[in-house]
Amino acid sequence: MGKIVHIVLFKLKEQPDAAALQSAKDSIKKLEQVPGAISMFVGEPQIDARTKGFDYGLYSVFASRADLDKYDVSEAHKNTVVNYVRPNVQDVMAYDFELPE
Repeated sequence: MGKIVHIVLFKLKEQPDAAALQSAKDSIKKLEQVPGAISMFVGEPQIDARTKGFDYGLYSVFASRADLDKYDVSEAHKNTVVNYVRPNVQDVMAYDFELPE
């Protein structure tokens, strides 16, 4: 089995202040330390006309599907969701796929 790409799109309730946004990005970047996570990037769209209202995207790569499953239930991930995602996000879309080896 190949690596797993995990993409999450976020539609914000309202634009947070710069400090709150940076705290959320920092918390997400720390998720890279969860075992099995290879890389994690958060960014804003470059072409607004295609976003369907989503404000930020997360692109992450995991060593395997099992590692993505462990990440999903990890304390670090749950903490980020509870403290940064749920309070600020009105909609989320996630999409996962396997990279060919």
